[in-house]
Amino acid sequence: MKILVIDDEPNIRLLFQEIFKMKGYDTEIAENGKIGLELIKSNDYDLVFLDRKMPVMSGEETLSQLRAFSDVPVYLISAFQTDEEIRSIKQTGATGVLMKPFTIDEVVKIAEKFS
Repeated sequence: MKILVIDDEPNIRLLFQEIFKMKGYDTEIAENGKIGLELIKSNDYDLVFLDRKMPVMSGEETLSQLRAFSDVPVYLISAFQTDEEIRSIKQTGATGVLMKPFTIDEVVKIAEKFS
């Protein structure tokens, strides 16, 4: 299984890499949406975790551009938790939302759905 994590926070990228390394998943990382889109164009991923709030390109903007050429499952990572905000996120074409703070078990369960 090949997973891409797009997040501007180095600690979050490292955490995801360690989680997926333990599960035996191939994981690549990108520090912003622009780099992430380039990786998606040149690789086949089974799953993408995408931070909602990033400099350079927001998660929503990244997802909008991504959906023009790929239907890879995408989970947006977000600290926003109102029902309206969650509905708004899902309308962007996200497969789901991973709410911060999240647990390792939550991340693993999402990945296992697509492995």
